[in-house]
This record gives sequence, C-alpha cells and structure tokens, in this order.
Amino acid sequence: MIGSDGHGVELGVEGYQFPEAADPRQRQSWLITGGSAHCLEGTWSFRWQALTADDAVDLAQWLGRAVAQRFESRHDGGRLDFTEPNLAFAFTWIDAGLLELRVSLDLEFSPPWRRQTRSGEPFVVTCRLTADSVSAAASEWAAEIKPYPPVGATIP
Repeated sequence: MIGSDGHGVELGVEGYQFPEAADPRQRQSWLITGGSAHCLEGTWSFRWQALTADDAVDLAQWLGRAVAQRFESRHDGGRLDFTEPNLAFAFTWIDAGLLELRVSLDLEFSPPWRRQTRSGEPFVVTCRLTADSVSAAASEWAAEIKPYPPVGATIP
C-alpha cells in the first residue's frame, strides 16, 4: 500500500512460524510477516512473527470494510490492532475517493534509527490512497494469505 507520493508499507507473509508442528492449531497460528516501509525519513525492511492467521484474515476484512465506507466523507475507520504490537492500522476517508492510511510500526518493525525495547510509541507511516488502490490492496492481501488459513477459518 504505497501512495502516489511513494510513502506507505508493503506487507507479505513468508510462512508459518511453526510449519513443522504436529498440532494444526500451533502450526497454523503465527505468521512470519515481512515487508518494507517507505516515508520521508527513509526506507527499511522488517520481519517478525507479528500476525496470527486470524489477524491476517481480520486485516483483509478491515481493508474491505474501508473500501465500503468510502462515500461517508471524513469517515474515521478506527484502528485495527493485533496481539503483537508491531503493527496497527487506522484510516480516514478524506473524501469519497481518497483515504489516509496510518500504519503504526512498533518494536521489531520500527525504523533502524528508532529502535526501542518497549511498545507503545510506534513510528507512524502515513499514505494517501485512492479507493481503487485500497480495493486492490484488500484483494492482494486476501490472495497473499490464502495459503495460510487459520484452523477452521474461511479466507475472504
């Protein structure tokens, strides 16, 4: 999810944290999440078991809801937080066609010039995205996580 100004965050799933675990609940729990962040201050990469398989589904659904709310001018979409504090999202529709997405990056996802040992003061990358790019991001994320379903969950 990179805005026209080049700011944003790219996410991907690199696999399960415990791919060899005999118990499917453990094997299909934590996902190794990697990516890169791009902002005025710089660019960096990150990688950590930051999302559960359920969290990944929540993100796909949250992005889909963001697209559905685009005609509610100045709609504040609230935050999407996860068990691990490395990653959080918030959005506001500025108008019917432009969304401001704020991606909070904490702990292992923090920029190298701002490493910290405690969560709670994340570095925030803000990007402005069109409705079409948010819709594309929702579809791309759903496709990205399809090989990593949580136990008993349906991938959107």
